[in-house]
Amino acid sequence: MNDWQTDKRQMASWEQPAGSEGPQQTLPLTEYLQLLWYRKKLILAITVFVAIVGWIHVNQIRSIYTASSTLLLGGQQTQPVEIDAVLKRDYWGDQVLAEMEVLKSRNLARKVVERLKLQNVPEFNPGLREPEEGLFDFLDYLDPRRWIPQSWKDAVKEAMGGETRVDPVEPPTGSEQEDLAKATATNILKGKIKVEEVEFAGVVIISVSSWDRNLAARIANEYPEAYIVDKLEARFEATEKANTWLSEQLAELETKVGESERAVEIFRDERGLGDVAGGGLLDRQLSELNSQLIVARAELAEIGARLEQIRLLNVGNTNRLATMTEVLSSPMIQQLRSQELEVLARQSELSLEFGPRHPRMLQVQAELGEIRERIELEVSNLIAGLENEADFARARITQLEAGIREVQGEFSEINQDAVQLRALEREAAANRALFETFLSRFKETSSTQGLETSDARVLSQAEVPGGPSYPNRRQQLTSIVLMGFLGACGLVIGLHFLNPGLRSPEQIRQSLGEYVLGVIPLVSSKAPMYDYVIDKPQSGAVEALNSLKFSLALSDPDIEMKAVQITSSVPEEGKTSLALSLARVEAASGKRVILVDGDLRRSSILRKLGMKPGHKGLSDLVVAGDVELEDYILRDEKGRMDIMPIGTAEYANAGDIFSSLRMEHILGQLKERYDLVVVDAPPVMAVA
Repeated sequence: MNDWQTDKRQMASWEQPAGSEGPQQTLPLTEYLQLLWYRKKLILAITVFVAIVGWIHVNQIRSIYTASSTLLLGGQQTQPVEIDAVLKRDYWGDQVLAEMEVLKSRNLARKVVERLKLQNVPEFNPGLREPEEGLFDFLDYLDPRRWIPQSWKDAVKEAMGGETRVDPVEPPTGSEQEDLAKATATNILKGKIKVEEVEFAGVVIISVSSWDRNLAARIANEYPEAYIVDKLEARFEATEKANTWLSEQLAELETKVGESERAVEIFRDERGLGDVAGGGLLDRQLSELNSQLIVARAELAEIGARLEQIRLLNVGNTNRLATMTEVLSSPMIQQLRSQELEVLARQSELSLEFGPRHPRMLQVQAELGEIRERIELEVSNLIAGLENEADFARARITQLEAGIREVQGEFSEINQDAVQLRALEREAAANRALFETFLSRFKETSSTQGLETSDARVLSQAEVPGGPSYPNRRQQLTSIVLMGFLGACGLVIGLHFLNPGLRSPEQIRQSLGEYVLGVIPLVSSKAPMYDYVIDKPQSGAVEALNSLKFSLALSDPDIEMKAVQITSSVPEEGKTSLALSLARVEAASGKRVILVDGDLRRSSILRKLGMKPGHKGLSDLVVAGDVELEDYILRDEKGRMDIMPIGTAEYANAGDIFSSLRMEHILGQLKERYDLVVVDAPPVMAVA
């Protein structure tokens, strides 16, 4: 088997192994960096382009200047008169937030506009601005409507019946235009104001942004002044309103005081209440009657208790009755008791001499029974007397109660009139006190009117800013350049994945199961690589070609490498340049080298070497048969090697040449005459 067949076998070995899934798209970080470095020119070009466009855009952005002034809310003020103000002046806590809203209010912005006449400044009046040219204004000319002449548009409208008539709107008057301009300027100014609070300090910072640095400082200084004036005007108006209201209230209260005092006098005269204190006589009389009633009720209770005690005792038990106070206090009963004791004594003496049925004993018993009957009669009389006393006590109580009711009736009438009188007097006193309070407050507010001072003061005036607050051109341009660089890197990586292929020895080994024989670097020289290897024999490209030559020689150590066929998958992959470069490097080492052009469709060797086409070559040699090889060989003096061009004979298929026996015979002759035969074969996929 000759070298040509070995070359064909090596070509076939590049087929993708069965079961392979194709090239892997996942790249390690180092290969990403290599990819970005390989495309560094594209990345740099995109980054520079984006930077230029960004620089133009940033420089077209209008500069905005910000000035700030500082205002103290609720500052300690020395008041000429220490009087509680009609308005409550507490700016701490939520009041600070309320005052900040006042600073941001439309009313205050309108006053600043009027004081500085901002409606005449183009920044605050869009109608006074001149049209600005932007970076992309040229895109307006791409609108097809701008290409049509106005006369054509008018003709079309006239042909379609003319424009629809709309009732004309009456233009605004001069004052209306002025108000509209002020309203517009106010809206714009509100968007340019920023009010911030210094925490727990009662201090606010007023920041104003403007196209003009001087105007920004003027507005920032005008805002606190307008705020202070507005507060003073508000207090003055509030004092005016308070005085007016107090005057009205004083007039009404004065009328009420007079009416209430007259009502007291009229009521006192009508009811005869010259002195309400005269009701004390009835009080004393009622008190005496109540005291007598209490005594009478106590006596009745005592008599009732005695009667009840006597009734409960056995009337016949003279011994127990004798111990009662009423019995002891009765002379008749005491006398009868004495007689009873004497009779009992005689009865006791006679009982010693006589029996119970003796006449003298019977006489004594009869005398004793008579005495006891008389005692019982006296006790009955005593009970009757107590009952009479009880009846008298009840009558006395009834009489006293009637007297008390009579006095209470009189006292109630007097009290009702007195209560009504005191109510009228209290109303009159309240009206008088309220009148005096309002009169005092009216005098206070009248004395302080015109002496109003502001409890807010300016801590620091705004200074003219030295530079714009927006845009930060350096930062924006840096961001744009960074985004352009990252976008370019993303574009390179995206294009890499959109154009799949084998780009590294590892991918070739993993996908095809073959090892790479060599890697030829691109040269930065303007000269083609096949000239560069002659001009720079010590360059890295020459070393890479030598490595490729050694790899080819070691691919099959048992066979001497006499012929090399170089091909590619598709055209324009650099196979011809590689064939020329390899042949020239081998020739430069002193070997006899011939380069055979075998690309029937896209032959370019003669053109690359600057030789005229039309020379006889390989195709003519295959057709002619056994002839002298010198007639079909050209000399490359610069490369010190021979060249066999493709020739002028036409073949429909390159495979007819390379698979013919005549081709094998020609290669055999060439290998006998040369140390190395390099064949520039056509692309594999192009002729498949």
